[in-house]
Amino acid sequence: GGAMGRADMARVPHVVADSGAFLSAAPLQDIAENLYTVPEVLAEIRDRPTRRRLAALPCELRLRRPRPELLRLVTEFSKKTGDYPSLSAADLQVLALTCQLQAETGGPGCLRWEPQDKVRLSSTPRHPEAPLHIAGFHLPTKHKPPGKGQCQSSPDRSTISSESDEFSSFLYWRAPLPSIEEELQELLKTPAAPISTGTAEEQQSSEDEASAEEEEDEDESGDEGWITPSNLKQAQQDMGHCDTAPIGVQVGCVTTDFAMQNVLLQMGLHVLAVNGRLIRQARSYILRCHGCFKTTSDMTKVFCPHCGNKTLKKVAVSVSEDGSLHMHFSRNPKVLNPRGLRYPLPAPRGGKHANNPHLVEDQPFPQQRLSRKARQKTNVFDPDYIAGVSPFAENDVYSRAANLQIRDAALGAGRRRLNPNAVTKKFVKRR
Repeated sequence: GGAMGRADMARVPHVVADSGAFLSAAPLQDIAENLYTVPEVLAEIRDRPTRRRLAALPCELRLRRPRPELLRLVTEFSKKTGDYPSLSAADLQVLALTCQLQAETGGPGCLRWEPQDKVRLSSTPRHPEAPLHIAGFHLPTKHKPPGKGQCQSSPDRSTISSESDEFSSFLYWRAPLPSIEEELQELLKTPAAPISTGTAEEQQSSEDEASAEEEEDEDESGDEGWITPSNLKQAQQDMGHCDTAPIGVQVGCVTTDFAMQNVLLQMGLHVLAVNGRLIRQARSYILRCHGCFKTTSDMTKVFCPHCGNKTLKKVAVSVSEDGSLHMHFSRNPKVLNPRGLRYPLPAPRGGKHANNPHLVEDQPFPQQRLSRKARQKTNVFDPDYIAGVSPFAENDVYSRAANLQIRDAALGAGRRRLNPNAVTKKFVKRR
């Protein structure tokens, strides 16, 4: 019944799909009239369920290659926005194909080949990784006692508080909520809405009114954050960061990658979510160097790609539909904490098992290899083979590698780590 539910939604004439669109099992046949992709995207898809879905796609998938001059222009544009390091070759091909289709249908006049210099900055009192408006979760705010803060009513204090009220609500982080009157009108128009108005509940509510009033005084924001029948649509849109049906859009691109969404929005192209709705605002985190103020959207970086210092900090950023960037800096003192930056560096040590601090990106590190005894592979068919559990089995316990517990993964010795990507803090000095 997917197509029935989407009958009210407009289909976009030309849609370019990224590999993320196929991997997320998006109903592309309901979104697009003509579906395009590039051969590199199909080469990226290797898992069996997605390949099966591709083979049984209910609409025709057209493979096209963008013109090389467009690919060059898109590459230059992504370098100017700072997204080039986090874009793969297939991503750039998808972007160039979207540009080509837009130029063929609507003319190249609507495309922007220079990123706008509109970067708005605002500060928020939150930490950049603090959860904000997770749909369906109630995050209670910490109420400050009203005696301390209000006594200093100097003019600069009042402006700061008004600004922090505006940003601490994080209303700029989402589409504005619809007014309740309109929703009531909609409910009156559709009387078959599944809202339970039972008589038993009414009797119960009249008894509970007195106690409820007392509770409301204690916690005024109690209802905020919960999903109810009236704000279900809004919650679903907040989860998908998108609001409107794509009416009048000729060319769109379905992608889940923030770097691609950023480039598309800044070029003036349309981005579609996996549910087929138009993305008005791409929101994500980028890294910003507080030494040279350059930004990078490659979140795996430790050192700034521009100046090489270990000064990257996480910054929340939103790209609006007209291509303007809005960075949301944090006033939280924990974000730029200088603790642990002033300590004497140990003398650099050589050898196979040196443990030097990571100071620059291209620093050479020793290959911490196994000792020769531990590397001798167990040949089961050797006539002198001794089982590992035997008391006569040679076991490497004296070498430096054994003391550091370096194990050969192929031997399967030692406990296998459950998640090899998990960050473990070893040898942390307490200061």
